[in-house]
This record gives sequence, structure tokens and C-alpha cells, in this order.
Amino acid sequence: MDSSNNMVDDEVMKVDNINDDDTCWDPATGMCFSCLDEVKSFYGEYALKKGFRWKIRTSRKGSDGEICYLILACSRVGSNVSKVSCTSKTLPEKVNSCPAKICVKMEENGLWYIKKFEPDHSHETSPTKAKLFKANKKMNLHVKRTIQINDDVGVRINKAFQSPVKDAGEHGSIPFCDRDVRNYVNKERCAIGKEGGVKALISYFCQMREQHSNFFYDIDLDVKNVFWADARSRATYEYFGDVVTLDTTYLTNKHDMLFLAFVGVNHHGQSTLLGCGLLSGEDTESYVWLFKSWLRCMLGKAPIGIVTDQCKTMQNAIELVFPTTRHRWCLWHIMKKVPEKLSRYDEYKRIKSAMKEAVYDTYTTTDFEEKWCSFIDKFELQHNDWLSGLYNERHKWAPTFVRKYFWAGMSTTQRSDSVHAFFDGYIDSTTSLNQFVKQYDNALRSRAIEESEADFNSMDTTIPCGSNSSIEKQFQGEYTHAKFKEVQAEFRSKMNCAASLNVLEGCFATYHVLEEVVVGDIPKERVLNVVFNQESHDFNCECSLFEFRGILCCHVLSVCAQERIKNVPEKYVLTRWNKNIKRKHSFIKSSYDGTELKPQMVRFEKLCKHFYDIAEVAAKSEDGTKALHEMLRQFNSNLPPMDGTTNKHETYNEMK
Repeated sequence: MDSSNNMVDDEVMKVDNINDDDTCWDPATGMCFSCLDEVKSFYGEYALKKGFRWKIRTSRKGSDGEICYLILACSRVGSNVSKVSCTSKTLPEKVNSCPAKICVKMEENGLWYIKKFEPDHSHETSPTKAKLFKANKKMNLHVKRTIQINDDVGVRINKAFQSPVKDAGEHGSIPFCDRDVRNYVNKERCAIGKEGGVKALISYFCQMREQHSNFFYDIDLDVKNVFWADARSRATYEYFGDVVTLDTTYLTNKHDMLFLAFVGVNHHGQSTLLGCGLLSGEDTESYVWLFKSWLRCMLGKAPIGIVTDQCKTMQNAIELVFPTTRHRWCLWHIMKKVPEKLSRYDEYKRIKSAMKEAVYDTYTTTDFEEKWCSFIDKFELQHNDWLSGLYNERHKWAPTFVRKYFWAGMSTTQRSDSVHAFFDGYIDSTTSLNQFVKQYDNALRSRAIEESEADFNSMDTTIPCGSNSSIEKQFQGEYTHAKFKEVQAEFRSKMNCAASLNVLEGCFATYHVLEEVVVGDIPKERVLNVVFNQESHDFNCECSLFEFRGILCCHVLSVCAQERIKNVPEKYVLTRWNKNIKRKHSFIKSSYDGTELKPQMVRFEKLCKHFYDIAEVAAKSEDGTKALHEMLRQFNSNLPPMDGTTNKHETYNEMK
């Protein structure tokens, strides 16, 4: 700064005794500035230090049309004369006739001079609370990027706010508040979906298609139905598309679209995505369109089995599009309705117990039908339409009927592994379409990482056998950890079994296997028949565990011990659970993050990654840390100011 009168000389004396690290000086009449932006910046820093908010009160233009005179004042300047009665006013007023201000004027030499300075206020000021003024609230790029990343991975906003607070050390050290973080996140979300939720989704599809040509999507614009499957999902279907489960949830938006996921089970027993759909309705036509799109995506290869809830329109569509596919209802959904349908009966607890015994504690269709009819007659439930409907459709849900077929371990007693398993923690009924774009990608990436980690663990480590059985060792070398643990559970259960030969007809040996089980807290004994072909080494057990889950049961293992079988035939060691196979989908990109960062944020992120590497090396010693600090300080002093104004330290030196 230059001086124009003696007062400036006094100011210069003050400046000489001030450390360059001080934030700012007090204004003084005669101070000069090179441009108007520098004046605003200077007075803004002064206001922040003193604890008040400022604004432009008055401005005048010269003959050339440019501003030549300006008054910067405390924002509580002036008085408010309102025609509204005091009793009707509900909002607080800010004006307080505050006189604090500076008047600046541009002279002929092009410099701006402070002509008048009024430091006194008509109200209290608070430097500690000055950060709450809107003009003083600032988020640097580091904070903004941290908040964006937290939002991208689904961290709640109130939790995201704690990250910069922790980084700063305390709440009072950050120049923004929780509401500012919330406003910033909402602004960014609106920017992503400014063209509308459906258009944002279509734009996301186009980006994914650009990244991988095997990405598939189909859109019915007339009724606003959408289906898509990424390249990894299509490759996964080749290995794990034999059994598929479907479930639905609504996404909150102006259309209330129904989200449906096609989910399979991989070699670790984990949920794996095979396609997704968004439907505008639950009518048969919409489901038919969706299933046909999915079938076309999977090159006409229909699944062997499908698990759904009891949706009638979905069932009609499956019969039309997948006529040869076995369709099963999810037992979890059925048993969940028991309280709703039966709790009005006086003997509800006994009815519920009898129904569970018929459903869960029977192994043959004859046993199921006898126990079902028995509890219906005992409690006089013949006129209950819900129970009658279940019995008429028993082949779609009762374990004794469905366990004869392979369902890849999708349990009959728990909720189906579908949208609620694959997207758990990412998508729910409150997720908007704009948020869905990010959360869908997060879910893909997370599940792919889980599968990769499970693959690595199965490759890098070995679970020890619990016995000297060569059969157990046979499965140890072939199965993933998750599936081998299931085999080991059956080996442990074998200790509760006693197999005895009952009938021998030619090469067919029928064994009675007595098993001790505990139902609730009550010990029970049950006998199951196992038929063993001594020539082909084929097994057939009444429990049908292998047919249903692909895991040999403890009853068959007991017979193997009796027959002194060293290794089971290869058909009982399913390649589906094999850990030694290299599957194509594991080499395909699992994330299609379509978030486009602003150029400045991209540059910032690249610099930060570079800085982190340098900081890690420098932090190994105190000398290295000090040296880096000094280098950064010198580098920072040579950087041009971000807003194009004169650097503060340079201005002070000029004034000296």
C-alpha cells in the first residue's frame, strides 16, 4: 500500500511492528488499494476478525460508467420502518442503525483510497461467532470432496459433517455448520439429476455402454419401464443363472417406480446380481415386458428355477415367458403372514405351532398332507381361505415338495436372497432415482469386492479337516471355504446318526438312519431312508439335502461310513461350488461410477494423491517434516492469489 498523507506514515509504523502472520489490520483513513476487489477482501477480513457482517451500502458511478465511490458498512446499518403492526411480526430483524463503515473512492491515479472509517458499532460483535455469518462460511476443496465421497458411499449427512469436524479438532474451528453441509449435498444431488430422475438414469446407462460394449439396457418409453444388466452380470449368468430369485421395493419419486432385481447365488453362497428393472406398475404386461427383455439379454437362456413372492401378476408373466422354468414361492413371505391371517383365533399359538410342524418337520409329501389336514381338522380351519389357498398351491412353497429340486441353497426358512440382500444398506423405499444411480454403483462395487476377497481367502488359506475321512478331504480340495464349512457341518451332524441296513435287493441297499435332533429345547429321534446303489454309488436320501442345496447330507455320509466308501462320485462334487475354476465375470469391471467432477476438483484430487505420497515419506522423520513445511511455505508465497487480487503479504511489503 502507498500513503497519501501523514496519517499513512503512522499506519506504516504500525505495520512495521506487525507480524506477517497476523490475519489483518484495522482500516485507516488514507489507506490505498490497487483495485476494488482488494478493498472488499480487506474489509471482509477485518469484519471477520471483529465479528460482524458487512455489505455494500452505497455505490456511485463516474462519467465513464464505472464505479468510483463505494461505502462498505456493517450489515445492521439503517433502520426498518414497517407498516405492519409489531404484534404481526414473527421474523427477527437485523437492522440496528449501526454506523460502522468505510468510504472508499477511486482517485485519478486509479488507486482506491479510504476516505472515511467509522469503527464503532451500535451493537455487540462476536469474533468467535463470526464464522456463522453467511459471507464467512467457506468450504475448501478438501472439505467439499470429502463430503462428496461420503455422500457417494451412502454416509448420512449428519455423520459426514463429523469428518471435517474431526479433521479440524473441534466444531469452533470450521467456518461452516451442519446445515451448510446438508445444503451443499442437496445442491450437488440436484445438479446430478437436474434433467429429471429417469433422464439421469438413461444418461448413466449411456456412460456405462461407453465403458463396456456388453452392457445391455432396454427402455419402454410409453409406460416408463426400464431393464438393464451390466457386462459382469451377463457373464455371471453363465455360471450362476440356474436359479434366480426376484423381489421388489419401491423407489420414492414422482412416478413411484417399482425396483426389481434378478439375483443369483455364487460359489460362496453370496448374492450376485443378474439384472435390474424399474417398472411403472405391477400389471402382467409390465412383468412380461421385463422378463422378455431379460431373456433377450441372456441370449434366450431361461433359468431352471425362479423364486418370488405370491404376486399373481408376476406368476402369470412367468408362465407366459418361462413356461419350462420351475416357479417357487418364498416361504419367508408366507410364514411372515401367519400372525396377520391367524392371530384372531383363540388358539392362535397352538395353531401356529401345528402349522410349523407340518411345514418344517416333514420329509415326505404323505407326511406333510397328513399333518396339514390334521391341524386343519383339529382347529376347524376348513373355511379359512388363506390356508385353503396355500394348500391348493402347496407344490409351490412347501419344503417337502420344493426340496426335490435344486435351488442353490436358497433357504426355505429365510427371506429370499434378492434385492434386500444384494442392495442391503444401499437402497430402500426412501431412495430417489437420483440417489439410486450412485447407490447402485456402490452396491455393485461392494459385492464384487466381497466375492474377490472370498476367492482370495479360499485360494490363499485352507480350512483343516475335522476328521480323517478321505471324503472330507476330497471336498476340502475342491470347495470354497463357505461351502466346505457346510460340508463340515454335515460331518459333525453325522455323529448324531446311526445307519443300519434294512433291505438289500440286488444292488440296492436301503438303510434306516436314526438321527437325534433337538427341536426347540426338546430332543427328538427321527428315521430317514437312504437308498444306495452299490454298483453306481448313487445315493437317494429322503431329506433331499443334496438335491436342494448341492451338499451331501449327514445321512448319506453315515451310509458311506457303513459301506466303507473312500471317495464319492464326481457328480456329488459340484463344479458350481468349486474354488479352482477361473470364471470370466471376475475379470470384468465391477464399477461404472458415472460421477463427473468439475475440472478444478479433478485437478485437486490428483494433487492430493500426489501430496499424500510425499507427506508419507516426509513424515518418517522430524527433519523431513520441517524441510517439507519450509518448501511448501516458500512455494505458497510465490503462488498467484486464487481470486486474481494482489497477495496480502506483497501489499503489506509495498506499504512498508
